[in-house]
Formats: sequence, structure tokens, C-alpha cells
Amino acid sequence: MPSTPRILALDTATQACSLALFASGELRRRHEMLARAHNRHILHMLSEVLQGDALADSVDVIACGIGPGSFTGLRVAVSVAQGLAWSQRLPVHGFCSLTAQIYVAGEQGLLAVGDAVLSTIDAQIGKLYGLWGVWNGREVTLGGPPFICAPEEIPVPDGAVNAVIVGSGAAYRRQFMAPRLKDAALHGEITPDAGVMAPLLASGAIALDLQPAHLLCPQYVQRDIGWKKLSEQSRND
Repeated sequence: MPSTPRILALDTATQACSLALFASGELRRRHEMLARAHNRHILHMLSEVLQGDALADSVDVIACGIGPGSFTGLRVAVSVAQGLAWSQRLPVHGFCSLTAQIYVAGEQGLLAVGDAVLSTIDAQIGKLYGLWGVWNGREVTLGGPPFICAPEEIPVPDGAVNAVIVGSGAAYRRQFMAPRLKDAALHGEITPDAGVMAPLLASGAIALDLQPAHLLCPQYVQRDIGWKKLSEQSRND
């Protein structure tokens, strides 16, 4: 493994289909809002990012956003990452899509040192996925694991005076109950961006945790969401 590995990063946990290659100081990236269409576009986007180069000659590590987020989207990203890694015997690195959103907000200059950041993704079932962290100017210190809850039940850590909310869960802002959340700055347009994550992982700003492809798996947070199979649905549902 070279000291500055060539990173191919991808994330499809949200409506964004994001893919980037960072190699030899050059960043090639594609980031498109493609709700429910990731599987139809991601391989074409990969071809555009590689620009005709062979995967085996261009990549040392495949980094994949593992959620939480869209059930179908997570399966697209993980299956593509595993397939590419298996085909070339490459290691993989899974990263939290909620954490990635905080780094995106930091890269865009939306965060100040000491901000308590709530990264959110709309779970589409009247709930949201969330993750708290504190931004120190270059990296985030996480305040716990990802969670899922109703907007009215979001836990707020002690001392979260300057709160910032990023991600699609900000759409629930009228349902937030905690005063600190009602007064928080909102950046609902933020999504995970592979073009931000790839350079951070390559430079060591975010430590790589390499593993074989078969160990990569989505981070669902909640497994018993309560969806019904079509055969279990009545006409009145």
C-alpha cells in the first residue's frame, strides 16, 4: 500500500449518487441528484471518473458509504463496492454517510470551531436518521452512534449551544421540540459527497480501516421498520 493510496469513493445513501477518484493529487468526481436511479447511473459515472483507465491500474482502496440511509441505495453502493473489490482483490473501507455529511459541511465553510452538528437523513417513514458530533475545524468528534427517531424525540447533548443541523432531516424542522434545535442553523441541502471523502482518506486526515470485501455491509440502524410485503398488504392499507 503506498503512503498516499489511490482512493475510489462512492456513496448512494441519499438521493445523491456520488463517486470520486483521488489519485496522484488529482481529484475526479461526479455528484448527481438521482433519486431511485442510482443503479442505472453509477457504473456509467464510474467509467467517466476512470476516464478510460483500468481499475486495476488506478485504485488501491475502495471506500464506500454504508449509511444509514435509503435501504435500496445502501445495497447499490455496497454491492458495487464489493464487486469492484472482489474483481481486483482490493481492500475496502466503509464510512458512515452521516459522518460524511459533517465533513461536507465543514469543507463548504458552514461550520465553526466548537459547533455541535446534528447530521440527519430523512428515513422516509416519519422519522430521521441522526448523528451528533462536534466540529473542531478539521475533523469531527462524534457524540455517539447513529440513531433513528421521530423528529419530536431527537436527543440533544448537554452543552449543545451553537447547534447546526445538516442533511435532509432538516425538512422536519417544524416538528423539532428542543429549543436548541429550533434555534439551530439549517443546511438541508447537504448530502454525502465522495469528492470530499476521497482526499481526506487518501491524506490520512481520516484513518483508513481496511477490510476484505465480504465484510462490508450496510449500516441500517433499525432493522424492524415494519414494511409489508405486497402479498401481506390488504386493499385498505
